[in-house]
Amino acid sequence: MAPMRSVLAFAAGIATLVLLVGVQDLESYDHAFFSLDRGTAVDSVRVLGQPVFTLALGLGVRLPLHGGLGASPAARVAPFLPAPLTYWLLIALSIGAAVAVVRHALEPLSGRVVSWVAAALLFCSLPIVNYAIFDDWPETAVTYCAVVACVFAPHALLALRHSSASSRPRARHLSGLLVAATVWGLVGVAHPGYWPLLAGTIVLALALSLSRSEYPLRARLTTAIVLAAVSFIAIAPQVPDIVREINAATAAGQGELRRIVDGPRGGLLAANLFPFRQAGARGPFTFLLLALISVALGLSSKDSQRRRLIVGSALLSLLLGVAAATIAPGAWTFAPSNTWTLRDPALAFAILSAATAAGAERASRPAHRATSRRAAMVALAVAGLQGPAYAAHLVVADLWHAADRSPWTHDLTSPDDRVSRRGLPRDRMPPGERLALWPGAADRMRNARRASVDFADAGYRLVTVWTKQRTMRGFLEPNDLLFNQTTEFGPEALCDPSAVQFLQLRYLLLPADVECAPWARLPDARVDGSLQVGVTSERDERVRALPVATLAEPIAREPAFSPGFRLGSTLVPLSGTSVKLTTRGIAVRLDSPTVAEARALVLPVAYDPAWRASSGEVRNLAGLAALVGVSQSDVTVEFAPDTPAVLRAVSMTMAQLLTVVGLVGLGYVRSARV
Repeated sequence: MAPMRSVLAFAAGIATLVLLVGVQDLESYDHAFFSLDRGTAVDSVRVLGQPVFTLALGLGVRLPLHGGLGASPAARVAPFLPAPLTYWLLIALSIGAAVAVVRHALEPLSGRVVSWVAAALLFCSLPIVNYAIFDDWPETAVTYCAVVACVFAPHALLALRHSSASSRPRARHLSGLLVAATVWGLVGVAHPGYWPLLAGTIVLALALSLSRSEYPLRARLTTAIVLAAVSFIAIAPQVPDIVREINAATAAGQGELRRIVDGPRGGLLAANLFPFRQAGARGPFTFLLLALISVALGLSSKDSQRRRLIVGSALLSLLLGVAAATIAPGAWTFAPSNTWTLRDPALAFAILSAATAAGAERASRPAHRATSRRAAMVALAVAGLQGPAYAAHLVVADLWHAADRSPWTHDLTSPDDRVSRRGLPRDRMPPGERLALWPGAADRMRNARRASVDFADAGYRLVTVWTKQRTMRGFLEPNDLLFNQTTEFGPEALCDPSAVQFLQLRYLLLPADVECAPWARLPDARVDGSLQVGVTSERDERVRALPVATLAEPIAREPAFSPGFRLGSTLVPLSGTSVKLTTRGIAVRLDSPTVAEARALVLPVAYDPAWRASSGEVRNLAGLAALVGVSQSDVTVEFAPDTPAVLRAVSMTMAQLLTVVGLVGLGYVRSARV
């Protein structure tokens, strides 16, 4: 019980520091963090409790919008906790699971004290500061925890399954399964943009573990096969969902999609000259000095088995550090989202090498080596402290110079209170209706640390949305960046009465100096101190239609809201009809089914192959959903989760379960002694 308490206390302490300092940025809240069910007014279609689709954003979009935070056990309790506490639990559980693996890998090699020092170096470090303080990237912070676990897991599994700590084979096998379960859970929550980084890390870590000749070859091969299989199975069910989005993006519109991959941020030597130089939060800091000292100690070690591990892991750290500082990928489709994040496994391999070197030095007990042993330990300690000192310096400098420290991680108020505080008159703007933002307003909100999804959380259907893992290219142009697209209608749509009525927009937040005909301004209403509130002066909920033959024309294949809105001039409202958006679908009512004969009924939602109609067939028309062959007066259209959505939900649910099992189980397992 004591080891488990120590692991949880350590993880909770790091997460608490992160929460108290808060984030400078507000980037992933609107798409990665929003994807969690946090007990707000957002309604969604679910599979195994996982949100897979919502009409609360855009014209309907699959969830998660970005990353896979829903695979964390924190997602299960998110509906009952304020958002900052959900964020705290998300970080704490991921760190705790990774630390449990690190502890079992290092204690047999270097002892309990060194293993805890290594954990402190790993998580009081630049990546955590970068992803959870300087950038609002919780999905990358949990991915870093997965990277750490992948580096140390082979050694933890070998030690637990093949040690003399227990003579019971069943207990040893159970310990190995707990390591595998923890890796499964952490890899499952990792952000897909960094799957290539995880794959490379696992390959290098397993190759290093194969060099540990103190274990039987069969044991080493079994460990490699188990961890490789677990890592693959953890992400395989999520792949069809990603592939579906890629295919949808490339099939829509004209021209090739571009992908932005961020390259090196500073040189390797410059990043490691702290405190004499500072490279920034995204620098390729890789514990260069620590790795070099470890190499020297490893080469001088008389323990051939540990020598291979020390030198091998240090060389891998140096290799990855050089790669982080030099690789400029351009637009590689299968590169990590940021190649400078190669510094993350570089950091983990350096600490593995240093901890093993420290253990080797402590194991050399001859009296004549006492002085050199102390010198080696001091050198490792000083080199290791450079990392936490670097990270702490960045945080302190930020706090000292920040003019405004009001991060969302400090806000425990409800969404209703937040939108009211921001100036939205809820008494004159009942929720449940569609709300749009003027182009550029969402970016200004983010820069001011105000979440645009506050409005969706409070019950409004927010049409303007920025996604990173979903495509809007089918119905809205321009959207030429893969996994970085927006539903942000331009003035030609927002100021066109026919487009506003078709989309069933009811509210618009717009600058005071903009003239936009369909909107009546609410007097004395200002959102965020600058945006006026527009309300549609008239409503027209009639179904828009066009001849079925149009489905074969070129206009049916170009995005509906490309510049000019050509589709709008062809849509004809049908008398005696209505279309209403429900919380999870669309309700269409016709006075008589005959009005739908030879017509395609165009719905104000994005097309998705998972739409199912109670009558007729749902087709893709310029990226919008269109009903054809309707034979009933009342038709409901609902999202029926398809195979990719179900597989992803199953994968995330398994990751939740196995993270808890692995973390709790490893907390009770005695560390191996070899």
